[in-house]
Amino acid sequence: MKVTFIYPDFFQYPDGTFMPEGRIYLGVAYLSAVLKERGHEVSLIHVVRPPEREWLISKVKEESPDLIGLSSTTHMFRHAAKWASWLSDELDIPIACGGVHATISPEEVISTKGISIACIGEAEETITELCDAMEAGKDYSKIKGIWIKRDGEVIKNETRPLVENLDSIPFPDRSIFDPSNFCPEQHPRGTLMASRGCPFNCSYCSNHAQRSVYPNPEKYVRFRSPENVVEEIVQMISENPSIEYIRFDDDILTVDIDWLSALSEFYRKRVSMPFICNSRVNFINEKTIGILSEMGCIVVCMGIESGNDWMRRKVLGRQMSNEMIERAFKLCHEAGIKTVSTNMFGLPFENRKMVLDTIKLNARCHPDTIQVSTFIPYPKTNLEMIARKADLIENEQVDSIFEGRSPVRQIDSGWEAQTIKRNFHTLAFLYGQLDELPLNALSRISWKAIDSLFLSEIIPATIRKKAVEKILSWAKDRFHPEWIKY
Repeated sequence: MKVTFIYPDFFQYPDGTFMPEGRIYLGVAYLSAVLKERGHEVSLIHVVRPPEREWLISKVKEESPDLIGLSSTTHMFRHAAKWASWLSDELDIPIACGGVHATISPEEVISTKGISIACIGEAEETITELCDAMEAGKDYSKIKGIWIKRDGEVIKNETRPLVENLDSIPFPDRSIFDPSNFCPEQHPRGTLMASRGCPFNCSYCSNHAQRSVYPNPEKYVRFRSPENVVEEIVQMISENPSIEYIRFDDDILTVDIDWLSALSEFYRKRVSMPFICNSRVNFINEKTIGILSEMGCIVVCMGIESGNDWMRRKVLGRQMSNEMIERAFKLCHEAGIKTVSTNMFGLPFENRKMVLDTIKLNARCHPDTIQVSTFIPYPKTNLEMIARKADLIENEQVDSIFEGRSPVRQIDSGWEAQTIKRNFHTLAFLYGQLDELPLNALSRISWKAIDSLFLSEIIPATIRKKAVEKILSWAKDRFHPEWIKY
């Protein structure tokens, strides 16, 4: 069998402009590895810009596959659906679609024109069984992990259990990616995952929606052995000597302190290269920071998401205090590890005071880079259902969480809210500067003065707006951020 994967890897904006991504996608790389291990042939069409119809059809014809595999997130599914329609009009080749969107929204995927197979959940075992059956000419309609559209009906098979031993899966096949399609940041970076899954149930994240589809959800969080992880890194570096640092792409690398300690020992002996990872403030303490620092960590990415305690706990489902968040960033800074904070706006029930709370918490945490994204209601997540029940979802989905447009109807839509969101980074810098004033009382007074320019119902809007413009102009002249490529 020959399988040709098509992977969309760009952001397209409403005006037709786009931004290429150009990264190695480990999901497809893992599927290629298991297929090649079983003797099948694999190719990849890595789409880093919006394709013309004829170009895509001709590329698939050149590959002449027996099966087309689309892998898509929720953001990119509108593109994948369009391409499936194009290809099915011209070619008589079965099209399967997998990835996160197929896992949490299989009904939409299987009902899409051109897609005859929806692959749900982790697919290494599913796709090899599917291709083995197709090659042998056997009926594949009862294979676990897939829904089949046949003769106007949909056959819904049960989801395959999670693979519990991740060491049994071969290392991802990065050779199918053409480096000429990579973004500049991809070339010096070696990306891998040492684990799968997240133990938390944040209401906005697709993890809890994905976990719920498996028959063994208690096994959702799994770690590879430290030896296996380091072996992959060593192989990756030998195949690409230009790698300068490692990027652990796990949701949270620091869940298991004993496992992390064992990984550190192997990593220091065989790799000893700077690395970047994701963590969570709940897992950051002196011991964790000591291990990360000794191991060579240079950047830790952690979510603040909202600086408003009610929003964070009651709406987002993130049970952590402001003090815990501040302490985690402080421990990183004291160890010489740079930090990236992730934040959201456009949330259901959010007002401009809550966005200011997020900005001010960032000011107190002093992250080296602040990432700001717009909330997108992913299918079957708790927050999507809450927003839908409250009739707050009114706009179409977008390609990127960084586009700035939220599908959720906002409580505040005046100039104050728009100015706060457009100047998130500058305001965090401004509040941070005020936070460093010599007297705490002076800092508090200054913060309240800035707050009043956005929140006051007594001071006329024209006066507040002019004052905001002058203050932002002053801050922008002095704000020179460092953007960490993480």
